[in-house]
Amino acid sequence: AKLEKEGIFAESEKRPIPNYVQKIGVITSKKGAVWSDFLSNIGKHGFKIKLIDSRVEGAEAILDLLSAIKMFKKQDIEVLVIMRGGGSFESLQAFNNELLVREVAGFSVPVIAAIGHDKDVPLISLAADLEVSTPSIATVVLNKSWNEAALFIEKNERKIIDVYSQKLEDTKSIINASVEVVKD
Repeated sequence: AKLEKEGIFAESEKRPIPNYVQKIGVITSKKGAVWSDFLSNIGKHGFKIKLIDSRVEGAEAILDLLSAIKMFKKQDIEVLVIMRGGGSFESLQAFNNELLVREVAGFSVPVIAAIGHDKDVPLISLAADLEVSTPSIATVVLNKSWNEAALFIEKNERKIIDVYSQKLEDTKSIINASVEVVKD
């Protein structure tokens, strides 16, 4: 209630995730399936991904997560993704820490929280600029502008080829008609 009263969860404070992100910071446990899931879905858009391995459960996780966020403050990244797989309400308690919530809310670049897919939403997810339920959905968000750009280029490439092909056909018809006129 205190954090909400301060406006930390306010929609008006949320920043959009930038288009064409290249430099991504990730905080998660590299031992879990979450990291593998993220890597297998991130796409081939030349992303530069920096991982800081962190515990994501238990009392020690709070210190690890705070340390990782502070380390990323010194890094050149465009978006920060904090991830963890699903779990019980109790296993997500590290993500309800007030200091951690404040660090996320005040972070210098937009933050995506991909924490669990349970009905319980930790406070860090409410403080993040974007809350998604899984690492796969985080990759969808990060890939979106790149995929749209690729489709735009492909569509216009086809359009250019079609126009060029039509011009060649028109020119061929004019030449054939000119040849017929010269023959007669």
